[in-house]
Formats: sequence, structure tokens, C-alpha cells
Amino acid sequence: MSTENPSDGYPFSILGVNLNSENNVKLNEDTYEVYVNDEFVGHKTLKTAGEKLSDVEDFLRIQGIHDFSSALRGDHFMIQTNGDFEHMKEALSVYFNNR
Repeated sequence: MSTENPSDGYPFSILGVNLNSENNVKLNEDTYEVYVNDEFVGHKTLKTAGEKLSDVEDFLRIQGIHDFSSALRGDHFMIQTNGDFEHMKEALSVYFNNR
């Protein structure tokens, strides 16, 4: 395991993870708690670099659900709706269980 100074031309690593600026390695999955009208409905984990939190919104629109707004507050993805709350919760439950 190398601990040389990066300015010496050697990468600096801890626990086998290279920390030099040339690497774009995602070390952890990003996980968000999803709420609908302040009720917890599940977790959205971004497992690959191509996944985005907006995938949840896209899924809802594909399901024909358009009457909602969303906001990110830290690791909480807050969805507000005046529409069919139960239908949205059921759709999201299926979405989270299939991902």
C-alpha cells in the first residue's frame, strides 16, 4: 500500500483505494429516502453512474401520474401531490421493489 506524497509522482492510497485526481471511481451508492406527502414510501439507491434521482419522476409520469412536485432536502426526496396519493404510493412501492 503506497502512502507516498502525490507530488512525488506516486498515487496516494488508503486501504487500496487510489485517491489521485485522475480516478473517477464511485466509492459508495447514493441512497435517498423517498416521501410522498411527508409519508415515507421507500429508498431510492443510485447504483450506477447513469442512474438519477429524477428517474423516480420519470417513472411516475410513465404511470400516468403528473399531479406532483418534488424537492430534494439532504438525503430526503420529498414528493407532494394533491392527486391520488394511494395510487402513487402503490406505484412507487412496485418501483422500489423491482429495482
